[in-house]
Amino acid sequence: MPPRAAGGHTRVQSLDRALGLLDLLADAGRPLGLSELASAGGLPVSTTHRMLASLTASGHLHQAPDRRYRLGPRLVALGGAAMLPVGPDVPAWLSQLVASTGETTNAATLCGDAVLFVAQVQSAQAMRTSTEDYRRTLPHCSAVGKALLSLLPDSEVVSLADRVGLPRRTSRTIDSVEGLLWAVAQVRLSGYAVDDEEEEYGARCVAVPVPAAPFPLAVSVSGPTSRVTPERVPAIASELARVVRAA
Repeated sequence: MPPRAAGGHTRVQSLDRALGLLDLLADAGRPLGLSELASAGGLPVSTTHRMLASLTASGHLHQAPDRRYRLGPRLVALGGAAMLPVGPDVPAWLSQLVASTGETTNAATLCGDAVLFVAQVQSAQAMRTSTEDYRRTLPHCSAVGKALLSLLPDSEVVSLADRVGLPRRTSRTIDSVEGLLWAVAQVRLSGYAVDDEEEEYGARCVAVPVPAAPFPLAVSVSGPTSRVTPERVPAIASELARVVRAA
């Protein structure tokens, strides 16, 4: 029986494989050759070559003179189109939040089973948190991830946890499905999520979901635990909610 995606839809293996190649290149952050991609994707070289040829012809990939592949210009247009419904608002939200909180702000979405950071405005503080553009992380250990999971039914949260697992990043990381469901329920009740040194020691993050967005979206404020103290969390959460509602 063909594998099924979230929501019960049948998945197309060849499409999954082609998209997987794009993900491998995005995660690598550098051009990769045919043999590297075939090995990393667990695919035969001949199959990988055919897929790469199709993706290159469509502009989703570009092949350099050294025969290695990188993401192509077509993806720039697709990314811009995907962000268009909320794109003009996101940078404004983040800039307002940096001005009012003094801390780094991020926007993130769900990309498959992972959290994908799509925008960031960094704090001017010398000691600050930051992340690479378009970095991915797992939902269970991040504030944005738990905020995004709060938009899903519990059954989909459980399915996602079963697929990717709940690896521990720190001693405070949620490592049980029951604990994750409880945390997601708290987000729905309070309207915000907290990463309390669950992904990285010394960092605390507060995030809110954006239910009105046309795709799963969350916005966050993060900083060192010395400044983003537990006492500040409710005020930061209120500011996040205010900016997202007002924008």
